Amino acid sequence: MTATPNDADQRRAARRRHLQQRQTLVFGGLITVLAVVGLVSTAMWTGLLPAPFAREFSTAEPSDANLAIPCVPADATPVAFSEITANVYNGTDRNGLAASSADSLTQVGVVVNQQANWPQGAYSGVVQVVVGPLGVTSGYTVARLFPSAVVSLDTSRTDETVDVVLGATYEAMLSADEIAALDPAAPLASPEGCTPVDAPAGDGAAA
Repeated sequence: MTATPNDADQRRAARRRHLQQRQTLVFGGLITVLAVVGLVSTAMWTGLLPAPFAREFSTAEPSDANLAIPCVPADATPVAFSEITANVYNGTDRNGLAASSADSLTQVGVVVNQQANWPQGAYSGVVQVVVGPLGVTSGYTVARLFPSAVVSLDTSRTDETVDVVLGATYEAMLSADEIAALDPAAPLASPEGCTPVDAPAGDGAAA
């Protein structure tokens, strides 16, 4: 039986429809996948979602393992919170931790310079306060606000800025009542086994 011209046209039209349907499905699927990847990437970049890998290319030096615990300058007393500038970093996969802690520090008068994810990735401790030789007293002042905080020295720093790194076992800063009970004139104490700091003249650090 010979197909009529109308039959041939109908078959061609049907093939075109099937082809268009397949193309729509393929391109629609690709667009959906790209949109999801873009949204997830944006969320990771902004810190809303934790990255599945450590960004080694942005890792700061020196590493945590190489940071010494500095001694407090002799007879040093706490610095006024309003004179301290801090960066707050989230070393966990808990969203919003740096932001909420930065707000708490701001409420007591600390000037928060920035808040972000910790460039070195995860921090397994409670709170690490990283300072340079000029910021030792400021670091120990801030550390009093965080139970079990550890102060670490980065000798490459040349200013008094303090980095507050929130770790996996961090729970909360002291309450308002506990902070109010801190004696602003009580000398700061050095932990056992600390390293004396040779700081530029005028900082009052122990030799």
